[in-house]
Amino acid sequence: MRTRTRNRVLAGTALAALGALSVASPAYAALPAPAADAYVVSTEALGGMVAVAPSPESTYPAGGTKTLVGLNVGPVATNSTLTATTAGDPAAGTSSASATVDKLGLDLGVASVSLTGVNSTCTATPTGATGSGLIAGGSVSIAGLPTNLQANAPANTKVSIPLVGSIVLNEQTTDANGVLTVNAVHITLLPSLNGANLVIGHASCGGAEPAASVPMIDPSVAGMGGGAVVAGALATVYLRRRGAKGAVSGA
Repeated sequence: MRTRTRNRVLAGTALAALGALSVASPAYAALPAPAADAYVVSTEALGGMVAVAPSPESTYPAGGTKTLVGLNVGPVATNSTLTATTAGDPAAGTSSASATVDKLGLDLGVASVSLTGVNSTCTATPTGATGSGLIAGGSVSIAGLPTNLQANAPANTKVSIPLVGSIVLNEQTTDANGVLTVNAVHITLLPSLNGANLVIGHASCGGAEPAASVPMIDPSVAGMGGGAVVAGALATVYLRRRGAKGAVSGA
């Protein structure tokens, strides 16, 4: 009786353990493949100033580094080098993005914006993404009176600017597919100024299930019922082997 009871306990333990393994699968991101996007500046049309398309822009796939030396279009003015980079690895399900520029100015008509040390980054794996959008310094000037912007601000720091609109520093949002979007500076102007959006330092990335991964249990039986079938079969084999050993020892 003791032997039978111990065998039942061991079989039950094996069943529970293997059942748990069958459902404890990694929480992979929802994208079919890793993706990333980066650009340094993008603005909507502002008054008589034309819009600025994402510049320079790098997108993974194919990824790589895109640079632009100086930019004077619409409200944007800079002599610095603008750099956007993206990369990824389908086998690992990872991606990354970054956007940088040393100095950049914006002419908003009623105000001017000066930024230094813009640096946005994003890194994604199959289980999530992290990033930051930082500036070393910045200010918004209205009628010659400057308002300083916080350097290395925490995520989603919002600043209201009278007569202009609002600025979000280190803006971070994640969509339903697990894609993280980071904007170092996101300016939204008042409706009287066309309600235009201006983004400086954009990086977004999302991971995916590794392309080379192979599940240990066939997906058709990987659920609770399938896990129980596999565990039950192994438990039966175990009991039969124990019974055979008992018969030999008793002979």
